[in-house]
Amino acid sequence: MQYGAIVVTFNRKKLLLEALNSLLNQTVPPTKIILIDNHSTDGTKQLLKEHGLLGQDNVDYRYLDKNIGGAGGFARGMQIAAASSDLDWVSLSDDDAIFDLDYFEKLINYHDQHPERLVLTGSVYVKDGRLQVDQRSRFSDWSTFRAIEVPEKEYQGNFEFDQYTFCGVFMSIDVIRKTGVADAGFFIWWDDCEYSIRTAKLSKPVNVSAAKLTHKTLIPSIDNKKKFVADWRIYYGHRNRMISIRRWTHNRAISFAWLVYFYGRFAIQLCGPFYKGYRKMAIKAYSEAFRDAARNQEGLNPDFMPGQKF
Repeated sequence: MQYGAIVVTFNRKKLLLEALNSLLNQTVPPTKIILIDNHSTDGTKQLLKEHGLLGQDNVDYRYLDKNIGGAGGFARGMQIAAASSDLDWVSLSDDDAIFDLDYFEKLINYHDQHPERLVLTGSVYVKDGRLQVDQRSRFSDWSTFRAIEVPEKEYQGNFEFDQYTFCGVFMSIDVIRKTGVADAGFFIWWDDCEYSIRTAKLSKPVNVSAAKLTHKTLIPSIDNKKKFVADWRIYYGHRNRMISIRRWTHNRAISFAWLVYFYGRFAIQLCGPFYKGYRKMAIKAYSEAFRDAARNQEGLNPDFMPGQKF
């Protein structure tokens, strides 16, 4: 098997270098790394040049003339991979995914024994060693795409699931050619979730639990459940989920009921301490997300820009 690795980066040059080295030093290394640089301004290109990575035949570096978001970056990388005649499989990850050196060897060995499986993942851990269970989930309902984390005990073996993130997912190039690429219009968040809905029609993903990576994200999503964080990406996550529901729901009546429930609960929570200090931001994010999803309006929203503080 010849595989490629798509990596999307933006202004995290030192972390990117660590991520690239974890790929280049694999026991079964990738044929090609497709590196999509979302218009970094922190000296990423210079650092790569200093470490001799830009001159390597197996590093396909693409510097974009503007930031098109994680979704756009993955879409661009998929287009390049799908057009490559020398790749059979491809992985997708951001610059904060640090792979164990036998990660792909274990996934490839599993595929050799189960050639009918076309989408594989490994187990994701955060820096302190905890398992990031929300990276591999099952949908409790295919009309609202409510995701339930796979219980930690199931990681003692391999398991099927529904929703993956673009954090170490590994798939056949044929999946991309048949499914198409990620929706670049999502800009950020939920592009991977929507893509997992689409690829489910071809192959249910399997987590090969012995294959491991460390997700060196700044704020692990598993720590974001109990309090509201005023993050500019909230707008995109909610808008893109609603667009996905409109696009792929199994039952529109159930989807509508969920929508009424969500905004009803949101109105109640506004009166309590959960959104304290950020009520105006939350109202703006969820109201504009609803408006734009109803219009099927994608792309960058000038009210919610990368890195914006509230």
